[in-house]
Parts: sequence; C-alpha cells; structure tokens
Amino acid sequence: MSASNIEPYLRQVLAYLQKRGVSKQDAEDITQDVAMKYLENQYKVEQGKERAWLFRVALNKRCDLIRKNSVHTRYVLTQGPTELKNAPMDFVLSKEQFEQYVKALNKLKPQYKNLLILKYEYGLKYEELSEQFNMKVTTIKSALYRARKLFMKHYAYQLM
Repeated sequence: MSASNIEPYLRQVLAYLQKRGVSKQDAEDITQDVAMKYLENQYKVEQGKERAWLFRVALNKRCDLIRKNSVHTRYVLTQGPTELKNAPMDFVLSKEQFEQYVKALNKLKPQYKNLLILKYEYGLKYEELSEQFNMKVTTIKSALYRARKLFMKHYAYQLM
C-alpha cells in the first residue's frame, strides 16, 4: 500500500486519539510519528493489515506519552508547590491539603501510586490500565481497590 493510500487511516487514527482524550497537538504529533514509522517500515507490514498496524503503533505512542507525563507528574508531586509568603488563607489550606495528599501517596507502593495517578489524574479506563500494566482488568480493579483503601488510610492518618 502506498503512502497516499494510508491517508484515510491516518485521519481515523487522529480522530481516535482525540476521542480518547489526547490533546489535538499531541494527537497530530503522534499521527505524524505513525506516518513516518509506516514510511520507514512499510515493507515489513503484512498486506491488508496496514490499518491494524497503524493503530497499534499509535496506541503504543499514546502509552509512551502517558508514561512520559506520569514521570513528569511524579516529579511535580514530589517537589510540591513553592513557598509563598503572605499567601491568602485558601491557598495555605490548599497547600496543606496538597502536602498531605503527597505524603499519603508517597507511602504507597510504586505500582499503587502509579495506578492511582493514571486512573484519577489522567482518567485512564480499566482496559487502558490493563494494557499499560500488562494485567487482567479484574486484577487492575482489585489493585485499585487496595490502592484507594491504603491511600485513604494514610491520608486520614495525615489529617490527625
């Protein structure tokens, strides 16, 4: 299949990524990366399976983006907000809540911490988490249940 014949598939990939919550700019970047990768490897792609190959590469790139953002979030969470003098009371309270949140989150096992961040900060679905962690959906649900339970225990302890 020639490069011009994959154009409709690339539009589908772009729409799919945006539907899954990827920003327009990131979706366009991923789609462009997918197109370049196809041009480099088109001789390896089995005839008639181009669409599936394009979507698989796009999903892998999306997972890479989520991983990259997860690392950024972990860095931001461990650094916390900067100190401000003479801050309004609501900011001071939110800063305290943020610090308690970070302390409770940091007491969790890394897998639980990552699950909670990906589920509740990035809004990933169980199926996406299952794919990301290479686990069954039921296992992900159980792990999230345990992670939430432990987080609430640690967070409640922080409030005392």
